[in-house]
Amino acid sequence: MSSEKLLRNLKTFDPELWEVLQTSLTRQLNTLSLIPTTNAASPFASYLRGSTLGNDFLDHHAAEHCSKLEKMAIRRACALFRAEHAIVRIGNPAVASRVVLQALAHPEDTILSFNLRKQEHCTGSQMQYRFVKFGVEPDTLTIDFGKVRALAHQYRPKIIIFSPVNYPKNIDYAELRKISDEVGAYLWIDLGQNSGLIAAGKIDSPVPYADVATFAASDALHGPQSGIILSKQRFAELLDQTVIDTGHVSLKKNVLAALVVIFREATCEEYGDYAQQVLDNARALERGLKKAGCHLLCSPTENHLVLLHLPESQSGLQAAENLKQAGLLVKPEVLMTADDSISYPILRLSSLDATTRSLQEEDMEKVGQTLGDFLHSPQDSAAQKAVSKVIRKMVENLPLFSEDWLPELESMSEDDADIAMQAMVHWRI
Repeated sequence: MSSEKLLRNLKTFDPELWEVLQTSLTRQLNTLSLIPTTNAASPFASYLRGSTLGNDFLDHHAAEHCSKLEKMAIRRACALFRAEHAIVRIGNPAVASRVVLQALAHPEDTILSFNLRKQEHCTGSQMQYRFVKFGVEPDTLTIDFGKVRALAHQYRPKIIIFSPVNYPKNIDYAELRKISDEVGAYLWIDLGQNSGLIAAGKIDSPVPYADVATFAASDALHGPQSGIILSKQRFAELLDQTVIDTGHVSLKKNVLAALVVIFREATCEEYGDYAQQVLDNARALERGLKKAGCHLLCSPTENHLVLLHLPESQSGLQAAENLKQAGLLVKPEVLMTADDSISYPILRLSSLDATTRSLQEEDMEKVGQTLGDFLHSPQDSAAQKAVSKVIRKMVENLPLFSEDWLPELESMSEDDADIAMQAMVHWRI
């Protein structure tokens, strides 16, 4: 049955579900997202995730043995990130974090973490760790590694964690490695949404310095929702066994296949072009916000993130809701600092999804200025309409995934090209 006929039949068979599907598609097409974790999956990954591979039987009794697809995903993940070992069978980043914590730490162990990252994943009576925070200095908004070293020597943590959430700067991973070695701590780096820029070689990789690295295959890499763990070979057996012991036996073959293809896509020239455009667009977004008189933190950005400082009197949640009604999606957050008494309300913005949809620097600068003008307005219905007018015109006829970022198909055989084109059905590319 063709995709078109299947969808027609679905509309007739289950109109209530069809309405949900259409509402979601309309919303995605008519809004612009600056939320870091929002990004479209590649057409190849979407096709494979919905393919008949999902029907293939996976025997849970064979959990300790990798399937061919899992071996392919492991091999490609290791090659892409120059890692010694990879675990690809985990369903999401939160589970990946719990696996790492359970493998490397014991209850009551001390963990020194940037902005207390990963503490949110420590739920349940058997995951009670003592988290100690390090963060950016409130005056310079940079990391003082001398202070990090002092904290490490004071608390002797079992693990030191760095995650780039809410931090648009690249850091000195070698120095963090030295500090970890000085106190005998494991170094865990979460790549966050920087994973794509790292894979494309656009920013420095922390993987060579880390004992363990984690990231999501979605967002920056355009893959399915899942969590990836990279590690040094000496931790491979321990981590693999922890995955099995905690019941995470495997992903379905369709998801593994989607992982396999996105790791291949990330090696292509087109993905490198995408990653560069992400960087260029983030800087353009900053320029637009500055033109509108906005105050930015940790600027200029060195990755996909832009941190817009909100006035103390302004509610980030309310601003985000008002902008959502106008078709612009943003993420309100709080930027923590090394001083517990000082923090900054922010909008955490990203160029990832907008770039996937093919926006360029000129567009992103306009988005920034439009957003800034709105924040300096009364944020009433008239201001919402002004934003909506700009956004609707900008996203009109935009794809969810631009063909600019697709691997060149000319070198494929005719049969392979036909299969590839099937992957793009119902994607506006």
